[in-house]
Amino acid sequence: MSLYIFSIILLSLVFMLIFGTWWDSSAPFKIHVAALITVMAALLSTFVMVSIYPILSLRLPSGLRKKQLDNITWGRDVSANLATPAAVLDGYNLIFANRALLDELGMSGMSEQVIGMPLTNIVHPRDHHNLAKFIAGAAHSHQPNETLTARMLCHDGTTLPVQIALSPLRESGNSSLSLLQFSSQSGAYPATTSAGGQSDYHLLIDRIEQIVFHINAHQEIIFLNPSWEHLLDHSIRESINKPLISFAHPEDRPMVESHISSLTHGKRTSCHLQARFIAKNGNTFWVELRAKATSAHRGERTSVIGTMTDINRMKSTEASLYANRRSLSTLLSNIPGMVYRCKNDRNWSLEFASDGCLDVVGYEPYEMVNAPDFSFVQIIHPDDRQKTWEAVQHSVTDHTSFQLVYRIITRSGQVKWVWEQGRGVYSSTGDLLALEGFITDFATEGDTDMMMKFQDMLTSRALH
Repeated sequence: MSLYIFSIILLSLVFMLIFGTWWDSSAPFKIHVAALITVMAALLSTFVMVSIYPILSLRLPSGLRKKQLDNITWGRDVSANLATPAAVLDGYNLIFANRALLDELGMSGMSEQVIGMPLTNIVHPRDHHNLAKFIAGAAHSHQPNETLTARMLCHDGTTLPVQIALSPLRESGNSSLSLLQFSSQSGAYPATTSAGGQSDYHLLIDRIEQIVFHINAHQEIIFLNPSWEHLLDHSIRESINKPLISFAHPEDRPMVESHISSLTHGKRTSCHLQARFIAKNGNTFWVELRAKATSAHRGERTSVIGTMTDINRMKSTEASLYANRRSLSTLLSNIPGMVYRCKNDRNWSLEFASDGCLDVVGYEPYEMVNAPDFSFVQIIHPDDRQKTWEAVQHSVTDHTSFQLVYRIITRSGQVKWVWEQGRGVYSSTGDLLALEGFITDFATEGDTDMMMKFQDMLTSRALH
């Protein structure tokens, strides 16, 4: 219809153009009238066609209108309006893919890489044979509800298990067109249950490293994932219906039973603990157990779902560090002197002091460390405080160690000469974090002149 109207208008314009070139004011009046009638006839015929075409189209036979239906356009409209992944196939070739399908395959905005290509381009090669049989069978099948499980190829190289459904668009003259739809994940793998209570997410649960367990209200195991066998070597079949606490270390069993029992009796909703479990070969494994009650109602008996994470290596490292700290503590306790760490403030506030401080200054470590009422500077003899401070600050500025001899006043009031060696502790950016060093007895009050000379020598060395 639109082509016909356009042709009439175009011919009228051409006529007017040619008529204009031939126009002669001296021509007879009949020629003018003939030209006017021609133009009016063209305009009238255009008006008539526009007016009566809708009426005529309504009277066309229904079969003729059905033949005029564009199958491809119709299929595109249908698939484009679907929220699920869908496409229109012409035989094996994709002629349209909706946005949901492109998004599912990670190809949003890349329809040109799919349209016009065989469907096999986005299907895993191992599923090509089954796909060909499925498409061929769907073209002649009268059961459009049949589906095929296959793997689609995503843009990032991963595969997506899907369940494909194919519905032929049986329009006359184009029976090769069909509508393809698929659903991923849960559709491709129907829900299954077993004695262990596996759900739709069994693939995920089977592959995680943590042990996943489910126990009933009697604390008996009703589900375990394969990690149970990998860690403890007990078979799942033999472990089902046994109490979970029967696998715990005898020393940790009361603690585990107390936490689990509080969950099954509805006294609490979750728990978190570290405990030892015994493997089939007798080895002990540390695990971090996290569990939650399946019921949110307090006081209601319920089953419990939880996980156990292998922390055996972490516990071994902790034990090794503890042994090292213990050895270091023993070593520091036997040193005839005081090992310290302090801030570089005017009080030299102590952050750590070894047990030897009792013999050196007469104070216990807890009386000195992080004590707001104690100042190490205050126990230094008043005549030695300034020179000692200046010597330490000079060494800290130069990032060098320092050695000092000065007098302290012990808790009992005794004046004692001590020898100190230390240095600053710096961050990676060069900021001073603390002072660390060692202080020991040097001499009691006696030959003051000789000690003063020795003090001046060390202080001079620190300042220069």
